[in-house]
Amino acid sequence: MPPPAFRAASRHHYDTAQLAAGNRLRISADHLAGLAAECAIKAILLDCLGSALTGKGRPFHPELKEEAKERMRREGLKDLPQHDFMHGHLPSLWGQLCAVAGRRRGREVGPLFTQLIASNPFLGWAVEGRYCDETSITEADLARHLQAAYDLIAAHEQARTLGTGTLA
Repeated sequence: MPPPAFRAASRHHYDTAQLAAGNRLRISADHLAGLAAECAIKAILLDCLGSALTGKGRPFHPELKEEAKERMRREGLKDLPQHDFMHGHLPSLWGQLCAVAGRRRGREVGPLFTQLIASNPFLGWAVEGRYCDETSITEADLARHLQAAYDLIAAHEQARTLGTGTLA
């Protein structure tokens, strides 16, 4: 199986979200905007902020994994808390992005990117939202999620264009 193509997937999900929004398919558009943002975040984490893929192609961050191991020892946990370091879904993925980026201010992360991630536009968003009815997703929610996905994709593209691996 080839490795995940998070950059391409983020753009695909975003473009499809825009089509769905244009056809007044708010549930699908919002779901796809969230998936676009998730993929863009994973691309940023992998390409710019030191995350890696497991042998099965799942993204994680080594520093967060070490912290999870310390937590396991400190709290006497039987199992390694994978949700602490494996890159899964929003909104917790946003917290991982902020944690990793926060360690790199002044090196790989510039002030514009720091400002972009300062507040989580996906707070309260859940991948399970695809099962809801349209009344729980407002036009404002959808617009916020589409804009956030676009901004994340643009930040990743800018880092690629600059060729520095840094986020402006």
